[in-house]
Amino acid sequence: MRNIFRWSFFITIIFSSYFVAPVNAAEPVRFDSSTQFLWGDDLLGESQTILSQYLRFSYRPDGKKFSLSGYGSLWDDFNSGDIRENGLLGRVYYLYMDYIPHQNTSLRLGRQYVNFSAGSSIMDGLSLGVKNIGPFSVTVAGGRDVVFALDSDQSRPGNYFAGLDLRLDGVRATQLGLSYAVKFDQSELAREELGMDFRYIYSYVSPYAEVKYDVLTKAVDEATAGVDVFPTADLMIRGETYYSYPSFDSTSIYSVFAVDEYHEYLVRAEYSLEAPVTLFASYVKQTYEDDEDTDNYIMGARTYPLDNLTLSASVDYRRGYGGKLWGFELTGDYRVNNEMALGAGIQYDTYRRPENLNDGDAQRYWLGGRRTLSKNVSLIARIEDNVNENFRHRPLGRVALNWNL
Repeated sequence: MRNIFRWSFFITIIFSSYFVAPVNAAEPVRFDSSTQFLWGDDLLGESQTILSQYLRFSYRPDGKKFSLSGYGSLWDDFNSGDIRENGLLGRVYYLYMDYIPHQNTSLRLGRQYVNFSAGSSIMDGLSLGVKNIGPFSVTVAGGRDVVFALDSDQSRPGNYFAGLDLRLDGVRATQLGLSYAVKFDQSELAREELGMDFRYIYSYVSPYAEVKYDVLTKAVDEATAGVDVFPTADLMIRGETYYSYPSFDSTSIYSVFAVDEYHEYLVRAEYSLEAPVTLFASYVKQTYEDDEDTDNYIMGARTYPLDNLTLSASVDYRRGYGGKLWGFELTGDYRVNNEMALGAGIQYDTYRRPENLNDGDAQRYWLGGRRTLSKNVSLIARIEDNVNENFRHRPLGRVALNWNL
């Protein structure tokens, strides 16, 4: 155990010294660290003992036109399993510099997450944003497309992402965006998409929509449309339809496979009573092009019997394509005091597959808590057990020490 803490402390020092060294300690630098210890069985039933060190930082000097942000991790599995690679491993999730040369112009350089309605990417590159071009704002992004595997970076030479997003800016209660995105796989055009997203807020009604169009296959591959209605301050009703026609990169072997259309229709309502109780219910109709339809019902409630206690319960029933499923979930959260909180829960599902294949049930139980040790340091712990057709018992535990400066 002493070696584990020594290893974690060493990793924290490496991260901190690397980023702090070039800046003045008086400048506004922020660090968030999480040292996590995970133990239990992996998906193959083999024991895993993983120690991870996460570190996020930001440097935003007053009066300057630039700032720096980064987030990364290091980890090691002390047991030699077949799922994860052995030895010390690491990953940089993002690391970029923001620069504002003018009031309406911003630049971001480095590893960053770009999300347009036409497509998204973690990329090593540059994004440029310009506001107040009349009633519009424009964002252009491009760079190396980063592909993460479980333990490694599987990006290859010639993997690129580029995108353009045009948005309506400054129009009250209206969100509207049009975007275009392309991806290249080893310098070959792999994906080309157009996208649109929209939301309008008027009084107690808020319609919204999002559509993606695959230029290469000349088909709409994903579309969502719905409306949120708030008849009273205590009631929310949502109606939504979702459409999907799966598409793949043109360089993937899966692009030659036939796929089916999928439709989903949702109605959901949530109502807060005067008593400390919130009720919610939803119905989803799922339709498959060449298979049986599916009906899915969910009902539940959240209640606050005490100022420091929250209880939730829900029931889920599904029937149709793939068989039948019935299950429930119970959770509770209790704040002991300002420094300590506890939580626990149970999930249970029983399922019946067609032709009585793989019938069975599954359960999960968990218990966790959070303890504030000081103003900037907290400790989080959680332990759970999974019982299903693959595992008689699959225990998992996690302890995280979090601090920020």
